[in-house]
Amino acid sequence: MKKQFAFVLAIVLCLILGGCSQEVSLSLPFEAADVEHVEMFYFIDPTEAEKKVLTEQEDIQDLYQFLNGLTLRNQETEPVAGGSVTSFRFHLSDGTAYEVIYSAIAVKSGRIWATGMDQDYFTSADVGGKYQSFQYEAEAAAEGELPVLP
Repeated sequence: MKKQFAFVLAIVLCLILGGCSQEVSLSLPFEAADVEHVEMFYFIDPTEAEKKVLTEQEDIQDLYQFLNGLTLRNQETEPVAGGSVTSFRFHLSDGTAYEVIYSAIAVKSGRIWATGMDQDYFTSADVGGKYQSFQYEAEAAAEGELPVLP
């Protein structure tokens, strides 16, 4: 009887804990064609931040397809000091901007937040590597340009 109770308790705990990390998808509230350009920032130390500006529609479409529909989880993670931050600021044709901020917690995983989100989410996608994949000239970014982390 004790073994059955322990087994049932283990199953209940798995169901409860499994429900705590529900998956959602990042849904960008615009189309790639609405984007005029994208400012991308990368830094560990804000005083040494880099910036690239995507202007080619093919590259904007590639970034849009990568981020839109990205799997996110509502999962607790330990805070990490000294991790890198990668952000994407989409400048839209209507004059507004939409921001996606990724804070790395390990290789190819981190926390992601976007304009309009009430909280940040965990993702195991290599969002930080996307900055490196675009072959645009990196320039120094002023601290005032950098995204404000929620």
